[in-house]
Amino acid sequence: MTMRVLGLAFRRAALALGVFFLAAGAAQAAYKTPPSPEAPEKGDYWLGEEVYKEICFSCHGLKGDGKGPNWKASRPRPQVFTSPLMKRMTDEYVFAVVKYGKMNVLKEKMNGFKLKFSRPTAMPSFGEVLEDAQIRRLIQWEKGFTTGRQARDPEMKEIFEAACVQCHGKAGLGNGERPLGSQDPSKPFVSEIQPPPMNYTLKDQMERFDDEFLFWLIKLGRIDVSEQKDFNYMQAYGHVLKDEEMWGVVRYVREAFINGKPRAKK
Repeated sequence: MTMRVLGLAFRRAALALGVFFLAAGAAQAAYKTPPSPEAPEKGDYWLGEEVYKEICFSCHGLKGDGKGPNWKASRPRPQVFTSPLMKRMTDEYVFAVVKYGKMNVLKEKMNGFKLKFSRPTAMPSFGEVLEDAQIRRLIQWEKGFTTGRQARDPEMKEIFEAACVQCHGKAGLGNGERPLGSQDPSKPFVSEIQPPPMNYTLKDQMERFDDEFLFWLIKLGRIDVSEQKDFNYMQAYGHVLKDEEMWGVVRYVREAFINGKPRAKK
């Protein structure tokens, strides 16, 4: 695909994505309360620890490092709770994912439950504007953010700036206009879209994704990559756990792993 044709394709894609983000932005305007990682702050820490060590540890690990007994059976690998990326996540989003499952949250099929402090947003597909070879080159170029060795590839840089910057940011830090919103970019922020866009510089996060998953993610988008290609995603536990138990898990994960301040035993 020539750069001229690519430019035309991205203008069409930008228009489509513009409509998508305009709709999302309009909905976001209804949220009057600024995002907060711990809003609403609730959940019993000790109950959460009990449930976590009974159920959640098998994937996410006793240390929250995403390396529980079953971690290698999951593609992509389980979420790493000790990663700095988690500080950009709200408690209510984590609760919703545990209760309803990630795909239902992204599709806003939560039996009337609505996120009050953010908006669920799934990565869109780019398969109609990028050729397969371009997607594979883009993956390798983006990995330069992780390794610190950015390849010189003007075409991939142009594609990244046209399609990815508004969410992932110019330096791949996950701090584009969409997640940042009106927050001070020089300070820690809570993403206004959930889950937070990936910060490509975080090695512990990027190691969760192999090239095949990343290829289909870019080509199909976050929802279809799971539903069409059988990649894993967080399943619902609302039929197994009570709300108070799930809020307890959220509190335990927030304090013990995200904030790195586990409570001393009573």
